[in-house]
Amino acid sequence: MSPLQLAVTALLTIAGIALQIWSSAASQAERQYALQLPSVLLYSLAAALFLFSVFPDSLTEGRALGFGVSGAAGFAAFFMLISFAWLAKTRPRDELAAQLKSAERENAALRRKLKGERLSGEGPRPLARSTRYDAPLRGSRRHRIGVVTGNIANVVGVDVWVNPENTRMEMSRIDEPTVSAAIRYHGGRRDDAGHLVDDLIAKELAERMDGRQHVSPGQVLLTESGELLESHQVRRIVHVAAVEGEPGSGYRQVMDLNRCVRNILTEIDRIAEAGESLRSLVLPLLGTGGGNSDLHRTVDTLLAAIVSYFEAYPASRIRAVYLLAFTDVQEAICRTALDGHPEL
Repeated sequence: MSPLQLAVTALLTIAGIALQIWSSAASQAERQYALQLPSVLLYSLAAALFLFSVFPDSLTEGRALGFGVSGAAGFAAFFMLISFAWLAKTRPRDELAAQLKSAERENAALRRKLKGERLSGEGPRPLARSTRYDAPLRGSRRHRIGVVTGNIANVVGVDVWVNPENTRMEMSRIDEPTVSAAIRYHGGRRDDAGHLVDDLIAKELAERMDGRQHVSPGQVLLTESGELLESHQVRRIVHVAAVEGEPGSGYRQVMDLNRCVRNILTEIDRIAEAGESLRSLVLPLLGTGGGNSDLHRTVDTLLAAIVSYFEAYPASRIRAVYLLAFTDVQEAICRTALDGHPEL
């Protein structure tokens, strides 16, 4: 047996083993039957090549469906016929495993939905821990959509933070319980006592306004991240006009959330194409802080807009988008929406 034949035999065998191990994973339960067929073919070719290289005078003959086969082809055909007959018996088990996996997903989504409805009646509780959960976009290895929980001030290692602002682009005071306040405080320069002494991000945002009093709903402005670069590894802040103010009535969510998401992702991709490494972002639930919005509708709208953007721009440099769930109610609703989305 020549070294080349030995190498090819080993390669076919290793490929068959690797394919079979991968196809046996729990995540492949719905298609293990189909995935094992090419594995059998690799085993057959490896066995045929080995036997008829070591024993070149051996002979295997047979006839099937009116065709005559002999030699290595006959052996491979015989081996595959036996293997397919055995694999056919496993197909019902694969189908049952697929049904079970689907039922488990549906049950998990239903439990989260019921939990979200129950928690909505009890009142939301802020989440202390920052945890991440994401899922790949169907048919794409590049893009993932997920949820990060807790206060945005505890999120570390995400390239871009989105700041939901009003159409005046006036950041919240640092002692207010908002994302805008957290970004303003942690992005500014502070003294040893923790007092803000240089309002870096708010000052840059005012410069970006360039004397304007308002921007259009959904418009975005980009600033540096100030001290957040060193403390949280945040490279950029994207400020989006997500709420509109009305005298005597306060702020309300802008009508076109799709435009907000599209403008955010487009701006990040524009900067990334210019050379900046911006691969991930955390997106708060735009306009829900004041309570004047439908939380379920907001989450569904944001999620659909992110999926639509990635489908329209499959070459987008953005790898992961995380919805920010500050409370247990928001987490339950976000998790349910992700689990139930057909593209994830």
